[in-house]
Amino acid sequence: MQHAWRQSRTKQAWRWSTLLALGAACLLRAPAARAQLEGDPGDPAGDATSHLIHDETAAPADETETWSGLDRVLGSAQWFWVQGKAMPGFELGLGRERFELDVELSFVTLMERSSELDGRWVGNQLGVFAMFSPVRERWVDVSLGLGGDFYLLWGVHSDASEVALAPRAVLRLWPSEQLAISVSARSYVLHGSGLELGTARDGSASLPLLLSTGITWRFF
Repeated sequence: MQHAWRQSRTKQAWRWSTLLALGAACLLRAPAARAQLEGDPGDPAGDATSHLIHDETAAPADETETWSGLDRVLGSAQWFWVQGKAMPGFELGLGRERFELDVELSFVTLMERSSELDGRWVGNQLGVFAMFSPVRERWVDVSLGLGGDFYLLWGVHSDASEVALAPRAVLRLWPSEQLAISVSARSYVLHGSGLELGTARDGSASLPLLLSTGITWRFF
């Protein structure tokens, strides 16, 4: 009974995480697609061929708005603070206005050898999050969102995996326009049986959050 309940929660986490990733991609793509459909609002005839005429008096397009309308692309190197494990990783953030899609890839190893594993290698974490920034200033930005963590546990078994649905918060401090210090925190509201934040391997209790710190740089 308990095993079936855990399988059900895992399937729910996979489903919600996939839907959130698809929804975030649609949000980022929608402004560019809408601009293409609307065309030139000042053209009463709606002649599509008018877009082929070069207007020398028009203001040049914003050079930062590339990649299908994105206004920022961020990269991060980060470290997850997990007891008994080393978990470095990278993140790519694709944003437009106050919306952002964050994709993470991390590498999980044990700090000490375990009799349960052949070596220290555990596997990889892949995170996908849809984020909204209520605060986005020159010196600081704060993002809140929801997404999923997917763990591919190659070191445990070739087909072992875990998934979790996770709310996430990110704080970035920008001492310069191109470089920031980032801090993130997430919790698992739906997760597989092997992902118990707040419970150490020895059974002791800790804060039910996964924290990370890192350095973020702005590509544009």
